[in-house]
Amino acid sequence: MPEAAQKAGNAEVLTGRIAEYQELLDVLDQRPGLTVISSDPWSGTSALLATAIDELPGTCVLVDARSSSNGRDLAMAIADTAIAQLAPDAAAWWAQAAPPASAAGLRLSRTLRRSGIDLENLRPNGSKEKGEYHLSDAIELLLALAADDALLTIDHLGLMLSSLATHEIRQILGDLRAIRQRHPRLDLVLVEHHDGPISKALENRNHPLYHAGQLIRIRRARPSRFPDDLTITRPWTGVRAEMLGAAAELASGVPVLTWRVVDLAPTRGDDHTRALTGWRRLRQTTAALTAREWDLLRRVHPLAQSVVAAMSVGIRPHAVTANSKSVNDALGRLRGLGLAWQPQPRTWKLADPLLAAWARDHAPQTRR
Repeated sequence: MPEAAQKAGNAEVLTGRIAEYQELLDVLDQRPGLTVISSDPWSGTSALLATAIDELPGTCVLVDARSSSNGRDLAMAIADTAIAQLAPDAAAWWAQAAPPASAAGLRLSRTLRRSGIDLENLRPNGSKEKGEYHLSDAIELLLALAADDALLTIDHLGLMLSSLATHEIRQILGDLRAIRQRHPRLDLVLVEHHDGPISKALENRNHPLYHAGQLIRIRRARPSRFPDDLTITRPWTGVRAEMLGAAAELASGVPVLTWRVVDLAPTRGDDHTRALTGWRRLRQTTAALTAREWDLLRRVHPLAQSVVAAMSVGIRPHAVTANSKSVNDALGRLRGLGLAWQPQPRTWKLADPLLAAWARDHAPQTRR
């Protein structure tokens, strides 16, 4: 059994992902400076990252960018997470839920001011105008609280950037590179969906992020990987290999859905029938949310529902009756939100197997 997997001991996170987990640990343990992780949607990358970071020594801070709508929100999220993790006794003061004269808060204030950090730039309900952001202050805060080198991982950053204008994306990524260059003891890990704006910036010689770090590609696991990896993760789960393989096939290799199918399967019967029953139960319990997801596609792009309906039954997106530019725009929106992806060049698929199944059953028929 690989030593990394033995330490983690989490079957749901690692099964089907052992090789990717080992690669992540190897790269992050070397403190490479700036790393971009380009992952397929619903590939289990977030859980792998969180598990890997728990195994690393030193100061490691993980921030989820999905709660941020712009650079200022991201800066505040970094500051909030750093204080919650590295100065928890001052967290209530930071959130203005403790008296201004709190001893822990005053200690934190003195520490940050000695580092030249303006608290009002980052504190909740600060005085700065909306639209301004201070990533440098947030990361300076993190480094001021860290006793040694620090690893900052920003998960789902590509999803946040997908809603911003091109010049805003460039400014945020350029600022992150500049901050990294100023602080050799800081390592950055930036996570996005495959073919997102960060990995493209790495290859653009006119972009501030050009060749600033290395790229790691994490693909969604083939369903057959799950029973194969079970030989390693067997000590932590009692599920049968045949059952797990059938569940992974139904869930299209999505780890979290694969294990929910296993959870919802009946305890008796042959493995394939049990897995199918678990999949049907999962679809029933998520039907209302999936229908709502379908309705919201109208706000993504006028052609989003038609393109999704086509892909759900294996029809090429460009077979939709519309001009190619409009279809490409719809695909770009869907990819930016992690709703569609390209497992191979010139091949499009829906990321969510539940949405694909719902669309096959309920969406208007799309003609070839």
